[in-house]
Amino acid sequence: MGKQWEAMDLKGGGLQQVQMAYKSVARTKLGAYLRWILFPLGVHRFYLLDRRGGLAYLGASLAALVVHLAADFPWIWLVPAVAALVDLFLIPGRLVKINKELRLQTMMSGARPGAPRGFKGHYTEENTTGDGEDGNR
Repeated sequence: MGKQWEAMDLKGGGLQQVQMAYKSVARTKLGAYLRWILFPLGVHRFYLLDRRGGLAYLGASLAALVVHLAADFPWIWLVPAVAALVDLFLIPGRLVKINKELRLQTMMSGARPGAPRGFKGHYTEENTTGDGEDGNR
């Protein structure tokens, strides 16, 4: 086993470099939930790389503010608040999906060595068994 370890690239290149690059762009649960606190601004959606969702939160909050001030109807704030409560439960699934995409982009990046050309990852959307098999039998 000693000679196998000697042959591995442990100086920051190859797979280690790709993993470090991925860790620098990966999204975290803590980061998403802390940004969720600012839901009227859509910060959590921007953090999860959902620009349309972030802009929708900004638009809904601005519309709620205008309606509240113009028509004295404070209940309008329930619309973005209910959407934020739904998002609270959807964050983990979105986090898995975006981190998978970020990992794939990092692996496929031509600027970093380590991933073979055409590498698609070990897990596909068809693999729902969770047993580590890739479903290609």
